[in-house]
Amino acid sequence: MTNRRQFLAICGTACLSTGGCTRMAAKRIENMPREYALLMNPEQRRAVVGDQRLKISGADFGVGGTDFYEKEWENIHFYDCIFYGVIHLTSIRNCVFEHCQFPGSNFQAYDFENVVFLRSDTLGEANLMAGNTSKNVRFVECDFGGKNSDENHYGAIYFNQDVSYEDCTGQYMSLAGNGIVLYRNCNFGPVYVNSGESINGKKVYSTVLIENCEFKGSTGLGPSYSTSLTILNSKFDVLDIGSSDVSGDVLIEDVQAGAMINEFYSARSITVRNSKFRSVNVRPPGVYPKVYRSFKCLVPVENRGNLKSVVLDGVECGHDEGDDGYLPNLIDDTVSGCWIMGGVDTTVIRNCKIPKASLWLESANVTIENYEGEKASFVTSKIGSLTFRATAIAKAIDFTGVQVQKLDAKGLVRFAGQKIVTADSNVYLP
Repeated sequence: MTNRRQFLAICGTACLSTGGCTRMAAKRIENMPREYALLMNPEQRRAVVGDQRLKISGADFGVGGTDFYEKEWENIHFYDCIFYGVIHLTSIRNCVFEHCQFPGSNFQAYDFENVVFLRSDTLGEANLMAGNTSKNVRFVECDFGGKNSDENHYGAIYFNQDVSYEDCTGQYMSLAGNGIVLYRNCNFGPVYVNSGESINGKKVYSTVLIENCEFKGSTGLGPSYSTSLTILNSKFDVLDIGSSDVSGDVLIEDVQAGAMINEFYSARSITVRNSKFRSVNVRPPGVYPKVYRSFKCLVPVENRGNLKSVVLDGVECGHDEGDDGYLPNLIDDTVSGCWIMGGVDTTVIRNCKIPKASLWLESANVTIENYEGEKASFVTSKIGSLTFRATAIAKAIDFTGVQVQKLDAKGLVRFAGQKIVTADSNVYLP
C-alpha cells in the first residue's frame, strides 16, 4: 500500500480531464483582482477582513493559472467555485467550500482545520487529502461520483486525522481518515472505507462509525486499522471485511447485507445484533462455481487468542445452496455455509436462524440459546462449558473430534431423522 503520508507525491499532475463532465461557468481567479490579491497575501487579507470570512463566488482555480503552492487559506467562503489540476497548500483553516466542483483535482494541504465541504462534487476521479493534521473536517451532502470501476482509477478522499461524511453519495472512491471517521446517512455505490494505515510496520489506528448508510455493490472495509469499528442501521449488498485490523471491539447492529465476507485480521470482541444476511454469490460469475455464503465471523488462527468474546444475538442468515451433504471440516477450505469462530473467553449465540453453520469454538464458556438451523458442524472444537437452550438443528450435527469439559444438552431438541456424529469426541447424547 502506498504510504499516505507521502501523499504530496501521489498522482503527480492528477487527472486533468473531466471525461465529459459538465462544469459550472466560472471566472478566472486572476481576473478577480481583489479576491486574487487577498488569497495571495494572508496578512493583507487579515488586515482587510479581520475575522470575517472572505467570500469568493464563481471563481475558476485551474491548470495554467495562479500558483497557490504552499499558500495559507483562512476564513474564506468559496461558493460556486471550480478547482482542478494540482493545488497544494500549506493550510486551510475556517473555510467553507459550498457548491464547488473538483473535477480531476489533486487538491491537498498539509493541515486542515474547521473546514466544511457543502454540496460539492468531485465530478469523477479526484484526490482531496491532508498530509499532517485534519481537525473538524466535514463533507456534507457531497457527491463523489467516480466513473471508472477500475480500482486503479478510484479517487481518494483521505485525511490524517478526523473527518466526517454526512448525507453524501458517490461510487468508485476511497473515503477514509486516520482519526475519528464518521459515515452518517450516506448512500454509496462500490467504495472503499479503509481507514488507518501501516507505515513501515507502525500502525496508525482510526475509530470508525458507520450509521444509517446504504452501500450498493461491494464495500471494502480493509485493509484498515482501527481501535473500534461500529456499524449501525445500515444496508450492504456485500460487506467485505477485507482483513480489517481492529485492536478493540467490533459492533454490527441492525444491519442488512447480501453477504459479510472475508475475515477480521484481529479483534478483541465481535458482536452482531439484530442483523440479516440474505446470502448472495460471492465469487465472480463465469470464473468459479457459484458460492452462496452469507456470513463469516472470524479472525485468522494465529490471532484467535486475541478474540476474547463473540456474541451473535438476533442474527438471521440465508441458505447456502448446492451443499447436499454434511458440512466439511472447518479446516478444509472447501467448507460452505456460515463460518463462526468463538471467543476464547465467551461465545454466545442467541435468537439466531442460521441454516448451515460451521462453528469453530475454542471457548471457556459457550451458550447456544433459541437457535434454529438445519445443519451445524462443531468439528474439532474445544470447549470448557457448553450449554444448549431451545436449540433446534433439524437435520445434522457433527461433533467429530469435539472435546467438552461440561455439557448441558437438555435444551438440544431432537428430531426424527436427525443425524448426530460424535466420532473421536467425548460428547455423549443419550
